[in-house]
Amino acid sequence: MTVGLGALTAAMRLPQAWAHPSPPAAPANTPGSYIFHDEFDGPAGQGVDLAKWTPQTWQDDVYPPVDGIYSAGNVFLDGNSNLVLKATKVGDQYYTGKLRGNWRGSIGTTWEARIKLDCLYPGLWPSFWTVNEDPQPDGEVDLFEWYGNGQWAPGTTVHAASNGKTWEGKSIPGMVDDAWHTWRMRWDEEGFKFWRDYVDGAKPYFAVPPKPIHVFGAPPEDKRWPFSNPGYWMSPMFTLAVGGVGAGDPAAGTFPCQMLVDYIRVW
Repeated sequence: MTVGLGALTAAMRLPQAWAHPSPPAAPANTPGSYIFHDEFDGPAGQGVDLAKWTPQTWQDDVYPPVDGIYSAGNVFLDGNSNLVLKATKVGDQYYTGKLRGNWRGSIGTTWEARIKLDCLYPGLWPSFWTVNEDPQPDGEVDLFEWYGNGQWAPGTTVHAASNGKTWEGKSIPGMVDDAWHTWRMRWDEEGFKFWRDYVDGAKPYFAVPPKPIHVFGAPPEDKRWPFSNPGYWMSPMFTLAVGGVGAGDPAAGTFPCQMLVDYIRVW
């Protein structure tokens, strides 16, 4: 099935959006080089660098489940220095992409990706996030999520536990559209800070201090902030979910559609 979908995806018209031409060098005010980056260079239809990424080919154990089947064939390069996560419909079945980073980053880092969302339709759920999936402590940070269910505003969220309910977040309805944008996160001893389209001197649109967050449904004293723990790490994730609680019914969506990523850089 995966091989067949890969061939089908490669045969489809590839996206024409050109990537940002900036070279893979650390920002001028940052010493050294990037500790992790991918410029997604390569020929059209090529898969991702498997030393850096794992395309998800299994379904998440979530309820309610998503409708789209994650396929390696729906994650590829477009030949214009962009990563593509493509959502497709074949008959009555939806297929889409989810990309998991193999690299693990720690506190004292800045993460940035440049992204274009040609997928803002009912039934779709694009996101750029970081996660720790060790059982305890866990946690994740959603730099942005856009929801196609027509009920929830897009947002930026820090989850101190990966139960979907132990969090501090901010709605950002005017900040997520189909243009190219950079999404930046600074993770340090002061917690997290977030920018869209960062320029020098810009204030973050959202900041979360390192204050333990109450675990939903637990006793008042059960609070968590794992992000400053020694050895704590997170990995980068790109997802274009189809269906599920955040996306809603994909029957009214537009397929094929795609999420484009020009680059990801961490320093």
